[in-house]
Amino acid sequence: MSIHEQCLLRYLKNPDELSYATEILKLNNKILQEKFITKNILANMTMLNYTENVK
Repeated sequence: MSIHEQCLLRYLKNPDELSYATEILKLNNKILQEKFITKNILANMTMLNYTENVK
């Protein structure tokens, strides 16, 4: 079960905890975004710098 499914299930069981579930989802999305940036963008920039310096 993913974090999104867990938050939805938690909300359905306890609708009063919507703000808590929303904050968990925001945090999870931020972590995923940072991982994506680190993996794809920063890694590619390092490779570009390496290849430019090799010439």
